[in-house]
Amino acid sequence: MSFNVALNGLHAAHKRLEVASNNIANVGTHGFKSSRAEFTALYSGAMLGRVGNAVGDGVRLANVAQNFSQGEIGSSSERVLDLRIQGKGFFVVSDSGALSYTRAGAFIKDANDYIVDTQGSRLQGYGVNDKGAVVNGIRADLKINTGNMAAKTTSVIGQTINLDSSLPSLAALPNFNRDDPATYSSVLTKTIQDGGAAAVAEVKGKDVQGNEAVRVSATPAIAPADHELKQYFVKTDANRWTMYTLINGRHPIDPGTTSPLVATITKQPDGSISLVSEGDLIKKTSNTEFPLAGWTPSREVDGIWSASPAVNNGPIVLSLSEGGVNGLDEVGAVMSRSVPRFNAADITTFNKLFSTAIFDSLGNQHELTQHFVKDGTNSWKMHVLVSGRNPTTPDLEAPLTASLIFNADGSVRSMTGGEGLSVENNVVTLKSWVPARVLDAGKSSEKWTTNGAQGSVAGIAIDMKNLSQHNATTGRTTAQQDGYAAGQLEVVSIGVNGVIQAGFSNGQNKSIGQLMLATFANEQGLLPDSTTRWRETSASGMAKLDAPGSGGIGGIVSGSLEGSNVKLTDELVELIQAQTAYQANSKALSTEATLMQTLIQAI
Repeated sequence: MSFNVALNGLHAAHKRLEVASNNIANVGTHGFKSSRAEFTALYSGAMLGRVGNAVGDGVRLANVAQNFSQGEIGSSSERVLDLRIQGKGFFVVSDSGALSYTRAGAFIKDANDYIVDTQGSRLQGYGVNDKGAVVNGIRADLKINTGNMAAKTTSVIGQTINLDSSLPSLAALPNFNRDDPATYSSVLTKTIQDGGAAAVAEVKGKDVQGNEAVRVSATPAIAPADHELKQYFVKTDANRWTMYTLINGRHPIDPGTTSPLVATITKQPDGSISLVSEGDLIKKTSNTEFPLAGWTPSREVDGIWSASPAVNNGPIVLSLSEGGVNGLDEVGAVMSRSVPRFNAADITTFNKLFSTAIFDSLGNQHELTQHFVKDGTNSWKMHVLVSGRNPTTPDLEAPLTASLIFNADGSVRSMTGGEGLSVENNVVTLKSWVPARVLDAGKSSEKWTTNGAQGSVAGIAIDMKNLSQHNATTGRTTAQQDGYAAGQLEVVSIGVNGVIQAGFSNGQNKSIGQLMLATFANEQGLLPDSTTRWRETSASGMAKLDAPGSGGIGGIVSGSLEGSNVKLTDELVELIQAQTAYQANSKALSTEATLMQTLIQAI
């Protein structure tokens, strides 16, 4: 029996040496997990023997346990597919459908664009749908598609806009024109007469030498003449008017000009009338009479108007009604104000513009502009152009227009579309956009025509839900739109959550997959498949697959590898102890041999 005990001891020491040597050999192996030999004592006894007298039959190897603790952090690399798990979990790889689990994260892209380990097994994870969203629950071979990203036409524009409520409205009264009745509310007409001029028979004076002289004049007398007095009234507010006064179509004081004499008339709450005139030429004597003194009679000679030799007949009394016509028509409509004709090249015809780059189906970039025009206290117009042209008829410059009205609190009360623009839930949709290009730019033959591409079939939805009007600077957050040009793959990155992002030359990023990690109820039950790979067994339990960072699973660190968790100092101590045990068991064996030899010789 002593021989067997010593032999068992030698065998156990040898196993300790094997395990420690294997650990030391793999001290530089990425993802390697150290092992430890575990032993149990052996006893034998007869069925009727006394247990207390059992000496023991030596030792046997009970188990080679693995240490799945975190390995050393390897040096950083610039390789995106060098991956390290920080925390619990195993990478999942597939070899023709057979799954293995590893902590070694040195992966590469093979000739078919699949992500594989050093043995050619494909890394497992979750795929993505057409919108780039990860499809959880369905395992797939992860692949890096190196093809180009196709162009995408713009279909949505998101933005937050505030329009400054303190900005003046661009709507203005029409310029007064006596020949255009649309420029005034009412007119009063009456005939006045000047005082004429007496004949001059002679004029006494001195000649150039200072001598008394008499000049005979042939100036005949001028009979009093009639003149046409017109007062034009423009109702500018509910209780305010502007009055334009002309005599013979000329300025009452300076007949050399056709500009009218201007006065502002206001009806006060108590019913009284106040009047302020140019040069304070018109006075007020009552609420119905307003004399104009010092007017100059005029006459036309050979098509030229000038002051007449006739004198005026005293002040003209301007009245506010004549011949049944009331100049201050309180029930009449206020003169409508109109905004100047919109011209994208003239900044005086709009308050603010915002530009957004949009894309057609071929990836051509165009500029969509939103020009905002304040045309009332709480009302605006929004003119939409693409590349400075009508979006649906690019050979025209006229914009598509929507109307915006705000509540007193700055929120949108109503939003109304126009031709080519529809509105629903404060989203303005540009329909039937025709992408265009210019031919012979800058020449007389310049022409805009379709470029052969298409816009979004559903139109471009311009989100105006975050539109407001407050007393703050007009501004917009950076507009977000979903279109882009075609692009080539430039960079791949992997996040801590295992999501693989592809970056393209068009500035777009796209999720192309997500790594999965596996955990087990009993890691010690895993079956080693190689120095750094394991397979599941009934003892380990089925693999639980999930995304990195969820359910207590570790995260992914890209550009770094997990080193071995072997502690070299401990393994060297283990070698010494195993060697000592081996030598001691060898001594026990040789001693047993000596005793046996002595016994044989004695016999």
